[in-house]
Amino acid sequence: MRTLLLSNINMQPLVAFLKPWETTCGEFNSILLDLSNPASPASSADYDCILCLNDSDSMMGGAFYGEGTPEQCELFLDVLNSFCSAHAEKLVIANTFCLSSGRWLSFADLLHPLSLRTAEVKLNEGLIAIARANPNLLLVNTELLFRRYGEDALLSESFWYLGRVRYTNRMFRSMAALIHQAVDAYANRSRKVLIVDLDNTLWGGIVGEAGPLGITLSEDGPGRCYRDFQRALKAVQRTGVLLAICSKNNAGDLEEVFDQNPMMVLGREDFACIRANWEPKPQNILNIADALNLGIESCLFIDDNPMERELVRTALPEVAVPEFPQRIENLTAWFLHEIVPASFGRYRLTAEDQDKTRQYKMNAERQRLSRSLYLDAFLDSLQIECIFHVDPKERIDRIAQMTQKTNQFNLTTRRYQIPDIQRFLDSCDHAIVSMEYEDRFGSEGMVGLAILNYAESRIDSFLMSCRVIGRNVENRILQRVCDLFRERNCRAITAEFIPTAKNQQVATFYDSHGFKVLSQEEDGRKIYEKIIE
Repeated sequence: MRTLLLSNINMQPLVAFLKPWETTCGEFNSILLDLSNPASPASSADYDCILCLNDSDSMMGGAFYGEGTPEQCELFLDVLNSFCSAHAEKLVIANTFCLSSGRWLSFADLLHPLSLRTAEVKLNEGLIAIARANPNLLLVNTELLFRRYGEDALLSESFWYLGRVRYTNRMFRSMAALIHQAVDAYANRSRKVLIVDLDNTLWGGIVGEAGPLGITLSEDGPGRCYRDFQRALKAVQRTGVLLAICSKNNAGDLEEVFDQNPMMVLGREDFACIRANWEPKPQNILNIADALNLGIESCLFIDDNPMERELVRTALPEVAVPEFPQRIENLTAWFLHEIVPASFGRYRLTAEDQDKTRQYKMNAERQRLSRSLYLDAFLDSLQIECIFHVDPKERIDRIAQMTQKTNQFNLTTRRYQIPDIQRFLDSCDHAIVSMEYEDRFGSEGMVGLAILNYAESRIDSFLMSCRVIGRNVENRILQRVCDLFRERNCRAITAEFIPTAKNQQVATFYDSHGFKVLSQEEDGRKIYEKIIE
């Protein structure tokens, strides 16, 4: 990613930590000018990403010491808002306002009209309002770093007065990691499934020996550590992460824990898939991924046993297997600080995210029903309804998310971020068609997507969520696509199939829907045409 780094202080040391990004530093203290000047490098096509990192103390100017108002901060908000609106095609990253802890008002800072705390809150409210209005603005909360590591470890007064470098190497390293994680979250590159062991992971002790009420799980001591860990798991599940169990245990023992132990925060309904048996854990993880119709690269596995962790790492290198904390007191903090931001980061939550577990459970029920009926009878029994939307601007987050995460039923696997989607939505030469799905079991939300290029009479992208594969609803969205081209007086449309390791099941999709092959490359890529008169 070609990145321009703008700041009001010397941020040159950060560049090395941002690799492999191609990062260029702007002129010293040029952030306001570069954002406001249409002829500046920030506005040029040379950069995909503009990284705006301000030092809040410096930007406050005299207001930091109670002299006047924070005019530069307010000007920064104005020019940032204008820049984001004018350059929807660029990803803009900005840090939150975070004033250092030295306060001239001392204890009166909480109540005084010139309170720095109040000013900081007001400025961040303005920043958040801009981010809500401009989907291409990504905010990074640097206050979290100061809370975790402290100012003494992150700020350097000597560097500041010698060369206008505010931070230590630890801060630059931590800030770069935070920015990379935030961009991954923004681009929906997180994992989807969190698989956990049971004994000495979800609770203390061995349930087969201690019984359902004898395991360590309580509101005090070590039992509180495990209970808080379950609370954290349940919270993360609400962001769209699927929870699963992979444990060498008797299934009946687990059921007794769910039924009898009142200290369990998680219930069986919180898990999208459970494998409690005596099969090798790599095989069970494969079974979990297969049951959820997801690739194993979507999975992260937490287990206290080092032998089991190494076995999974060796057999399934695509699965993330982090080290387990040596002290159980660190379990929840380790999970929230290390695992969640790196593997399950979220920036914006969609309605589909917050209902993910229920959707997968409904899908399991559909699969159970499908095994008892012939396909046509099964599909009729579902009472499927599909709702189409053209250019649904309010669902831009979900649209970008689908292009980033959909692999199996994806004809081109082109990945688009929010600024890209915004460009399509604003273009009269493009259209985005989304499809929402509902049947008698409930809603699946947005599951189908097509991006149309009217100028070239071409289907740019065509994809479906794996949750609805096999229900023939792809025919409905393709028909809607053809109707839209027909309305634009397009008599022939072209489409592509670009093969990947994961989309071979749709290699003949266009062939089976009346498209003719115009050309085929050695790598398997095909160009199609369909007459739609």
